[in-house]
Parts: sequence; C-alpha cells; structure tokens
Amino acid sequence: MKYTVQAASKATGVSSARLRTWERRYGVPRPRRSETGRRLYEDDDLAVIRRMAALVDAGVPAAQAAEAALAEVESGLVVDLPAAAPPEVHALAYTITNAAERYDELELKGALDRAVETAGWEAALVEVVFPSLRLVGERWQRGELSLSAEHFASSILRREVLAAVAAMPLPPADAPSIVLACPEDERHDMGVTALWLLLRQADINVIFLGADVPTVELLSALRRTDADAISLSATAPNSLPMLGLAARALVGGRVRARIFVGGPALDQSDGARDIPGVRLPPGIGDAANTLIGALNGGPDPETLSEHAPIDIRSGRPEVD
Repeated sequence: MKYTVQAASKATGVSSARLRTWERRYGVPRPRRSETGRRLYEDDDLAVIRRMAALVDAGVPAAQAAEAALAEVESGLVVDLPAAAPPEVHALAYTITNAAERYDELELKGALDRAVETAGWEAALVEVVFPSLRLVGERWQRGELSLSAEHFASSILRREVLAAVAAMPLPPADAPSIVLACPEDERHDMGVTALWLLLRQADINVIFLGADVPTVELLSALRRTDADAISLSATAPNSLPMLGLAARALVGGRVRARIFVGGPALDQSDGARDIPGVRLPPGIGDAANTLIGALNGGPDPETLSEHAPIDIRSGRPEVD
C-alpha cells in the first residue's frame, strides 16, 4: 500500500515536517516519488519511521536512531510498533511554558535548542514553538500565567528565530523575492517571522516588513522592489477587515506580485472567503512549502489537498 506524506504522518504519529527533515538530514525514510513529484511511502517506510521515532523518544540521538532503524528494516529483523496517535502537544512545548512561568531563560532556550537539534527548524516551529505560544496564551487567559511571563516567552522565542535568520547567508542575487508583512492594526508577527526563516533556508529573498504595515506602504514596497510575491498574515480576527482592504488595494493597484494571504484569523471567519489572494494552508510548515513551490515555478504537489491554495478571484488552485 502507498501513503502520501499526510497519510504517513497520521499512521505513524510523526509530523509531516519532521518526516521531511529526517529524510533530508538522515536519509530516513526513503519514499518513492510519483510522476508529479509527490512523496509516496510504503509499509516498510512506516515501519522504519515508527522505529526511529521510538528510538528518538528513548533518548537515542537522531542520526544513530536513523541508522539503527534502517538497518533493522533492511535486515528484516524490525518488529513493527503499533501506530500511536500523535501527542496533542509536544513535551518540549510544556517545558517552554513552565520555564516561562519561572522566567527561566536558560531552560526555555535549552528546550528550543533540543527541538532544533533533533528535528530542524521547520519541525521545531510546528511541534514546539507555536504550540508553546498557544499554551502560554491559554494559561494567561485562564489567569494561570502573568502577562509578563507571556511576553517573556514570546520575546525569547522571537529572538531565537531572528538569530537563526541572521546566521544564514544571504540568498543569491537572482533568487525569487517576496514581501512578508502584517496588515495595518495586526501586531502579531511571529508567523511572518517564522516564514522569514523557512523561506530564507530555501534561498528565497525575503523583504520583511513585520507588523502593522499601512496599505500605502505595502504598495510602495512592492513598486520599489518589484518583488515576485507578497504574503499578508492575520492572527487576530479583528484584523480581517484591514487584511481585506490591503489585499483589495493590491489587486486594484495592479501590482506584478502574486498575492498570498494566511494566518489563524482566516480560519475563524466565514467572511475570510471574500478576501482576494491565494489562500495559504494552515500550519507554518505547509504555508512555507506552498510559497517556496510557487516562487520556484509552481506549488509543491504535496500541498494540493483539501487545503490547496485557492485564487479567490478565479476559484481555482493557483498554478504558474
């Protein structure tokens, strides 16, 4: 039987972001490819994924776990483990939340470092950083955590993402370019900051404008840079009206750039369907992969699912 990356993730309890990171870093698993480039996993791949996950959870370094799991499968000695439902929140996200409560920067940064070392930045963002921010926010809303502790955690995590961006070499001069911004009145820019890192890893030239950018400045930046694309993000539902105004202004301004819209707010309102632009899938990893695929000549086939990016103006998936 053959499985897509999403099906393999559900069957093994290992996120699709981590599967791609393990494949890239350690050569495990080794999926085949369809004629359209889609990853296709088989039962042996699922066995090695589960075995590697069990070894990593037991404390074995990821590189050694990959080597051992692959050797067991190839020798026929592996004992397949029963499929387990993925945990709702990664344990390191709880570590970060508890560290925030104590204002313990060393423990908080150590937890993030372990996540990045084990699985890479994409998986760390998907499985640890954003879940920990949700946990911190939920605890603050319940009165279990102070606002200052929430600000402490957010500031440390944002600083580390920015440090990772700063440590990377600049992309080639002829690299595709994208403007990342939040519309006016949207002050939560952790999502676009994380996108900055993931896109820079893919040698995309990012023009980062950050939070609360007036529409006139978005238009000015696009005309001055001649960027290939722009991605606008909204986290708070009350930011949707300004996101809609900005997207419609970009369409009316006849900018060359392809327009993408994303963020949690779009999943919380029926009115979001009326906002023009290519809708990014939920999840920072899938959103980044959609942008990377589009900027490099077409969307990654793996993103063409029920959350395929839709051009609201045409009602069809956007393909170059």
